[in-house]
Amino acid sequence: MVKISVVIPVYNVEKYLEQCLDSVTTQSFDDIEIICVNDGSTDSSPEILKRYANNDSRIKIISQKNKGAGAARNVGIENAAGEYVYFMDSDDYLNADAFERLNDFLDDEPDFVMFKISNFYEDGTKADDDDYYTMPYLKSHVGKNSFSYEDVSDFALNLCVCPPSHLFRHEFISDIRFPENILFEDNVFFTQALFKAQNIYFYDEFLYNRRRRLDSTTTPISVRSIDTIEITNMILDLCKKFNHENHKKELYYRIFHNIYQIFKRADESQKPELFDKIKEEYIKSSSKWETDDYFTNNLNPEYKHMYNCAIKSGNWKQFEKCVDNYDSSLKTRFNRLRKKLT
Repeated sequence: MVKISVVIPVYNVEKYLEQCLDSVTTQSFDDIEIICVNDGSTDSSPEILKRYANNDSRIKIISQKNKGAGAARNVGIENAAGEYVYFMDSDDYLNADAFERLNDFLDDEPDFVMFKISNFYEDGTKADDDDYYTMPYLKSHVGKNSFSYEDVSDFALNLCVCPPSHLFRHEFISDIRFPENILFEDNVFFTQALFKAQNIYFYDEFLYNRRRRLDSTTTPISVRSIDTIEITNMILDLCKKFNHENHKKELYYRIFHNIYQIFKRADESQKPELFDKIKEEYIKSSSKWETDDYFTNNLNPEYKHMYNCAIKSGNWKQFEKCVDNYDSSLKTRFNRLRKKLT
């Protein structure tokens, strides 16, 4: 058995793939296998993979029709032989001694190890450090100690969910999979791992370099941004399963406040499709939410108003006007009350 299986989904990344593969194949720690899942690439990525595989027997290529990063990672898990599994993105690169440093933690058989990510721009310049990827609050809270969900419950759902920021024990994730054919799938995978784990380490060092691309699947506003609703519903289910329902307030915040901010920031030409998707998802979730005690009795009234506006509105203009009228209605009531008091 190899120590670490490196799983790399590959889809049309001919411009960056060599840098990625070079950073893995030249690691100072070499007890690894490299599983490259060609996810239906139509550029020269498959040829690049074959060339590297011919020169390095540790590289295994699995080809499939385009199914997305989540499905590709799941295939990687199912074919991994390593004691630990590491998920890497094919447009990024690792520090040369990343696995050697991580191996120092593995004698204690942690469920997973977390570490920091450095971001850089297309021109190679370093981006400013981002608390989301560096997690300074985690260091100050747990230090060098092993921890579990209970130790970080106050900010558990704000931790970095990016797969390249974690090294997982293979047996530990044997029953965890990424949701497929949906964006933001890493949120669900990480949340389930965090809720389940008893032995997590945080290594306060930068080991991975993440490229900020303008054509990233998660950067532009599109109808797929509304996948946030379905993903957050999955996390709500995990909270119920693991009895961590204290997170409902922040999860409903994502479902309503964040979704409406996406809608408001969108170009007017995008709003009809965004509204249709929001309404579809709210209707689909109505039976789930309306039987939830928190939704019924404790949900922010503004969010309940937003939900009702989406259900009742016939088009995006009606929806926007209905939601925005909530603020003006509050101001009117406040002004009336102030006049009475004065």
